[in-house]
Amino acid sequence: MGNSVESSLLSWRGGMSTTRGADRRRYPRIQTAWPVIVEAADGRVGVGQVVDASLTGMRVATDLLLSRDTAVVLRVSLPTGAGRLEMLATVVRRHPDGLAVRFLTEADEAERVAPFMAPGDIRRWAKKVPVSLPVRIEVGSGEEETVPGRTVDLSASGARITTSAPLGAGDIVILELPGPDVGATLRLPAIVWETYTGGAVVVFANLAVAERQKLRGYLSHFA
Repeated sequence: MGNSVESSLLSWRGGMSTTRGADRRRYPRIQTAWPVIVEAADGRVGVGQVVDASLTGMRVATDLLLSRDTAVVLRVSLPTGAGRLEMLATVVRRHPDGLAVRFLTEADEAERVAPFMAPGDIRRWAKKVPVSLPVRIEVGSGEEETVPGRTVDLSASGARITTSAPLGAGDIVILELPGPDVGATLRLPAIVWETYTGGAVVVFANLAVAERQKLRGYLSHFA
């Protein structure tokens, strides 16, 4: 398994962006309690907990002893039933109780962590496109659990929508957008982050790579 991790890291390092000092501090951190498995490139594996996270990295409590600049894979179990993230990172500091890591290819990892940041921070980070599109909001598995709505704005991290149906903060939903091609749709898993009279803010949760690429292409139609 270590060899597969090393080969993945080598291919990702070519596109790696670096963020240092004050640039990292402009991203706020949130306190978390997410279970995590940490795998080093040499095959050593440890378990622990993500104790805080930002758009550029995480602090992990673990007994696994790793030196600075060690490449790792993090397998993080997300809250509210949103699945699991698998991310490539590098150790930037050691703490008495664990490690601080920085994501490789930060833009991609930021999109995956962003749904769990504060809504205001997400919306400052991701460029919003004002666009009114009809959407279907799937709040369950049955057809009767699908409600209509419209977008107010849309970004790589989420959307502001209007709908007459009551939604609850923390609800896991599917947002279905009309695709750029006739008859096509774009279906994105999301979490209802906050609600207000007549609408809600949703953030996209745990998008697959292909889904993120489709969303970027979709947004380019309205840029």
